[in-house]
Amino acid sequence: MMLIWLWGLTSLLIVVVMVVVWMQVKNQRQDLSDLSENHQLKQQVTHLEDHLKKTLEIMQDLAKKMHIQQEVLDRTSGKLQQLEKQQIEMLHVLAQLVQSKDK
Repeated sequence: MMLIWLWGLTSLLIVVVMVVVWMQVKNQRQDLSDLSENHQLKQQVTHLEDHLKKTLEIMQDLAKKMHIQQEVLDRTSGKLQQLEKQQIEMLHVLAQLVQSKDK
């Protein structure tokens, strides 16, 4: 009877050890899988950061170009206003000449 208990206990210990070893192997595989996923995520983050830097550079270039274009438009608008004033002055002068000839 004692021998049966001893064999049963030994069998139970063997099963427990096998389960513990299996769980360790499973955890190691999971850790390796997690490391692989972590590495992939780091690569993706690095890739996205590079794209973000390029996008920001492009946006800065566009902002500079828009600023320059706005300055050019402002100067052009100022020159057009000056021309309009000169045309109005010329019309007044012409109107005065025509009135003086009519008299």
